[in-house]
Amino acid sequence: MKDEQDTLILYRCTVLINGKMVVDVTYEVADLEIIPAGLFGPGQPTEAIRLRLSGYVPALIMVSSFVLYWFILVPHVFPATKPAGAEAIARRQSWRNAHNFSLFIYSGICCFSTAAYLYSDGQLFDWHALLCTPVEGTWLRALSATFTVSKLIEWVDTAFLVWLGKSKPEFLHTYHHATTFWLFCLVMNLPGPEKFGLLMNGGVHTMMYSHYWRSWPKTIVPVITVLQIAQLATVTYAWYASPGECPSAPFASLPREEFLTYLTPYCMVPVFLYFFVVFFVKRFILKKPKALKKAEEAAKAE
Repeated sequence: MKDEQDTLILYRCTVLINGKMVVDVTYEVADLEIIPAGLFGPGQPTEAIRLRLSGYVPALIMVSSFVLYWFILVPHVFPATKPAGAEAIARRQSWRNAHNFSLFIYSGICCFSTAAYLYSDGQLFDWHALLCTPVEGTWLRALSATFTVSKLIEWVDTAFLVWLGKSKPEFLHTYHHATTFWLFCLVMNLPGPEKFGLLMNGGVHTMMYSHYWRSWPKTIVPVITVLQIAQLATVTYAWYASPGECPSAPFASLPREEFLTYLTPYCMVPVFLYFFVVFFVKRFILKKPKALKKAEEAAKAE
């Protein structure tokens, strides 16, 4: 009996809606711990601070984020605010440097602090513990909440591409940024993918924003894309494996009871994975030598 009570406490992420168990965030309702009790010391706060939403407000927030980015910011707002003149362009370039440096530091904090916590808790090299041990009730949940919000801040990446670039952002870039906030809202339902988000996505972004801030040597740049592909494949498998690996956890019922919530990440992450593989092959394997490229361009100009 005590074990069952402990399990319910550990997995308090579930709520009852019409007598049915659901997870942290569904399209209909959310009951998500943001700050655990005692995070800032004994009794601070005395109770966990939770985000509670109902009436399909979670769906409205997630879908609206996509609509705002895809249909308003990218085609209209960002082009309309493109800088004119050398001084304005230089100012935006300095903003871009500050943005990239800030996300480089933040992503590093997320990655390395998560790795340190998982190692000290004996989870880092234990597949079952990684997938099944709850994040709720630990400071990782507060960090994870900020990481999800940071996916909105990353939209500024697109703004800088539009403001300072010579061509439109490619589909991989725009689809990725349009869906990651939505994706990470749902990823917080399963402890394993949530941890991998902080650990692996945080690690890749540490390298990526470091490269954006101060360019890496060309010979090692492909490492970033390879690791991006690896983390997408790992998280996809972790999402698939979690319900079976943790059959006593409430989230094990996610594929049956909230199929659309469970299915949604499969409409996003495998798409990222496919286009990152295509990007890698085109840029680093099939890339034409500069001399040949210039010759082809000259031939077209004749």
